Amino acid sequence: MAGRPKIFNQEEVLDKTINLFWENGYEATGTTALLKEVNLNKGSLYHTFKSKKQLFLAGLNHMERKALQGFEEALTNSEQPIEVIRGLFLGIVDSSYDENCKGCILGNTLMEFTGKDDEAKDVAAGFLRELESLFEKTITQEQEKGVLTSTEKASDLAKYLINFWNGINISRRIYTDKQELLQMINFHLKIIK
Repeated sequence: MAGRPKIFNQEEVLDKTINLFWENGYEATGTTALLKEVNLNKGSLYHTFKSKKQLFLAGLNHMERKALQGFEEALTNSEQPIEVIRGLFLGIVDSSYDENCKGCILGNTLMEFTGKDDEAKDVAAGFLRELESLFEKTITQEQEKGVLTSTEKASDLAKYLINFWNGINISRRIYTDKQELLQMINFHLKIIK
């Protein structure tokens, strides 16, 4: 007899499982590893999340929604929002080697799911577009204030930053020297001075 499903903290489960997916990739993360990570049985976990994919998407949505909301709040509350954008990139320099090797979960998801699963690919792409939109909105505001002197269109600068975000999350796996990484990031961020 299976019994009743175990009650658990859904937010904690999403945090733990999405980090496991992030570290190993979707395909390489098996059900046994997921269950061990959250100390649940299969029935309890899949009573709430009907499949591995649903668990992954719920975790990705949970993680990225929280991250984007925090970033948007930081931009809104800052008197120097361009520095908040710069800080997003410069934070890569201070992250640990293990974090460097994991890359961006959105970029990883795009790479793993493109051509295989449009739903997962579209979720990841949607979050990157939201980030791009925050970049564009901030750049537009700062150009209108005269803080940002670049005459490039805000939409082009925002796309450049998204492209750089995706690229630096791969390049940081190659350039492990923090000083070298810092120089690379600062060089690219000259575009938003």
